[in-house]
Amino acid sequence: MAIMTATQMATIYGLKSSVAFNKMLVKCGLLIHTAKGYQLSVPMRGWGFTTVIEVPYFLPNGIRTTKKKAAWTESGQQFIRQHLGRIGIVPAEEQTDMFTSIN
Repeated sequence: MAIMTATQMATIYGLKSSVAFNKMLVKCGLLIHTAKGYQLSVPMRGWGFTTVIEVPYFLPNGIRTTKKKAAWTESGQQFIRQHLGRIGIVPAEEQTDMFTSIN
């Protein structure tokens, strides 16, 4: 495992966007939504579940710059997987289709 963005985590859970993933985590009480975006809920802070990465991008005038973005550490990914698994939410690769599971 490596550090992963919310977009990458969303893909693992079969969601279409980081916003959908973050909204799911808000419903589970793991994140809060503020005017500045999504943040870890208070009990989740200080455990090393997230880190800040710099993501490069280009401005319309062609100048390369970076922006800071939160990303999930390996321990954060494991915590999310365990927490979501306890409430029946599993990665897409582990989800079963009721039609394919019928013999």
